[in-house]
Amino acid sequence: MIRAAAAFGAALLAAGAAARAQAPPPALEDPGAFERGFAVSLYQFDACGDAVAGRAFRRALAERVARCPFTAAARARYGERTRAQLLKARERMAALVEENGGMPRELPGMETTCRAQQASGAYRDLRALLERYVEGAAAAEAVIPAACDAADVLP
Repeated sequence: MIRAAAAFGAALLAAGAAARAQAPPPALEDPGAFERGFAVSLYQFDACGDAVAGRAFRRALAERVARCPFTAAARARYGERTRAQLLKARERMAALVEENGGMPRELPGMETTCRAQQASGAYRDLRALLERYVEGAAAAEAVIPAACDAADVLP
């Protein structure tokens, strides 16, 4: 009788552990880190003349957001805010071109010039990874390795 009760208790514990292991992760409410990554990409890539890399990064970012357990409201917020950021960045870039007679060598707030940034090893490595991603040879998770609830998701 004691053996049967112990076996039954062990089976209940195992079933509970299996159920917890299969439970979906809790829904996330705040896609702010992904929104910031989107905004930074507009300036790091597009404003520095590498719109192809910018689009690839944002495509990987969107794929990662789609795979994260965000609530419907969080996904809607991400869509609304990224559309607004894209419009704002386009307006700002157009103003920069107008003010400078073309794209400036250095963007306000940047620590270096666009050319120096793009010549760095880290940028070249990211650019190569983005090319592999576009070709289907790298996953979005390789481009955006941050967890869904990370504080920063930056290029």
